[in-house]
Amino acid sequence: MRSASFTLTQPERTIYRRYAGLALPRHTSYPIVPFWSADYGPTDLSADLQHSVRADGPFSLYIHVPFCERLCYYCACTKEIVPTNKRLTHDPSDTLLEGLDIEARHFAEQIGTGAVRQVHLGGGSPTFLRPAQLEKMFGSLRSNFSIAHDAEIAVEIDPRNTTLEYLQTLRSLGFNRVSLGVQDFSPGVQHAVNRVQPFELVQRLVGWCRSLGFSSINFDLIYGLPFQTLDTMAETLEKTILLSPDRIAFYRLAVIPEIFRWQNVFRQADLPSVDLTLDLNLLAINSLLNAGYQFIGLDHFAKPDEALTQARQEGSLRRTFQGMTTGKGLDIIGLGPSAITQLDNAYAQNCKESESWRQALALGPATQCGLRLTEDDRLRRELIQQLYGHGTIDKPSLANQFGIVFDEYFADELSRLRELIDQGIVVAEANAIRLSTPLGRLLVRVVAALFDRYLPAGAFRTGLSNQQASKVG
Repeated sequence: MRSASFTLTQPERTIYRRYAGLALPRHTSYPIVPFWSADYGPTDLSADLQHSVRADGPFSLYIHVPFCERLCYYCACTKEIVPTNKRLTHDPSDTLLEGLDIEARHFAEQIGTGAVRQVHLGGGSPTFLRPAQLEKMFGSLRSNFSIAHDAEIAVEIDPRNTTLEYLQTLRSLGFNRVSLGVQDFSPGVQHAVNRVQPFELVQRLVGWCRSLGFSSINFDLIYGLPFQTLDTMAETLEKTILLSPDRIAFYRLAVIPEIFRWQNVFRQADLPSVDLTLDLNLLAINSLLNAGYQFIGLDHFAKPDEALTQARQEGSLRRTFQGMTTGKGLDIIGLGPSAITQLDNAYAQNCKESESWRQALALGPATQCGLRLTEDDRLRRELIQQLYGHGTIDKPSLANQFGIVFDEYFADELSRLRELIDQGIVVAEANAIRLSTPLGRLLVRVVAALFDRYLPAGAFRTGLSNQQASKVG
């Protein structure tokens, strides 16, 4: 086992602190959602579906199940809390499934005969659906779309309400990837974020997944949570490595109580300091590298033979609202409340509330907002994808793909970039701009913000309001 040394010198720590408090985008899309337009509606989406350069080609499906039985205080996802006792009198899943079937038929009529190469069931808590409801939903998908026999079919799982029967149902339907919401194994941290799930419960679930033949298991972990220390994080990482998931998403907690009002339960005194948050991240990076994982993008890790690592090597890695994923080049069709459709030439988001989404479907697509991309948008999106996925901006590839002279087109950005070069965050070469390791890898959001045309020119120095983005560190 090799010894990783992802460490910062004291001067590098000083530079890191300069940017750590800035609120900047995570760029799960470009442009980011606050810059999409409410004027973009169902008619626009229908037109863009017809004119996407990938029309009739293979694509991905994302299905959003918004319901959860209880609220996790760290959560920034679109969800609706439906306690068990409330569900006894009215199960919202039934109307959700009716709406998903209508929406699937809407899209199937417009997008041609392309094969579905990926399916991702997210939320909320997809395991809120009972096994019979899951079977009904997937039957609707198969009747409306041509799902490839070797498609990647993934689901997000809440370990607290996932049974062996449920996993057996998933496998019988063709699911081959699972993502477990773990977050942290420390009981104190779990109580603070209202998500209590003992290690033994997760361990049992992982054992079931392996015995049933799921090809890939992902863990979602979060750092920056209340009461996390280096000792508790070391224990969480030790237990994670023991269970040996194929992928790990290691997210920085986004604390934006102005938007996520339930986060007001967090006391500033209970949250890790900037320095401790950095050390928690460095501890995880080094621990996972030493355990044989590859560090991919801003916040993902994967084993060397995992599809995510292979996608990085092959150039098919991309950053989406599901994080770092495979399947670059595939349009994503979004079904369900708040779901986002991502085309080569446009983005469209559904109505967020399940009731408004269901009502909108009576008239066609439930589009609430979106954006038709310009050629400049597509160029900068590809540049930012290169930064997050590979840590390098490949100037010749962008010049060839978009017919530009890179240094002329980005003259203003390159002038501002000199500041980050002088600080050792990036390295400029004749044909590439590379993130330094480790400082640049940790501050990739700063570099991406510099190339984001929708942000003020100095945003990479000053940040945005907390209503638009989360802190870097």
